[in-house]
Amino acid sequence: MVKGGFLQTLKESVLIEKPKLNAQLTFDKKLLMDIFLLMIGGACTSLQGAVNGSMSIHINGGFSSWLSFAIGSVVLFVFFMIDTRGGRSINWKNSFKTAPWWCWLGGIPGAAFVLFITLFIPYRGAAVVS
Repeated sequence: MVKGGFLQTLKESVLIEKPKLNAQLTFDKKLLMDIFLLMIGGACTSLQGAVNGSMSIHINGGFSSWLSFAIGSVVLFVFFMIDTRGGRSINWKNSFKTAPWWCWLGGIPGAAFVLFITLFIPYRGAAVVS
């Protein structure tokens, strides 16, 4: 693989960092906290499919997917503002220069995921779709 290619960049972008929010914990407690938060994330993924699927039955698949992303965007924006001190801790100029172009397209697969689970869970069930 050519240095600087897509796969090399992807491998280099997966870093394990010390958590910012719980830096005072020991390694064992950090690991337990990470596992706990990942379990909550997994449960939220399953819950999101069920909730969006139910909403698509009563409203519309496209609208319920959009609403899910709109509410999630508000929550993530609040987290972003807290985590980055209002965006001041990010070197924006450097970020735009150094990040590969495809890094900015991460929301597209997420939107497809939310749309597809919203459309198919009411008809195929969560076990089949997940």
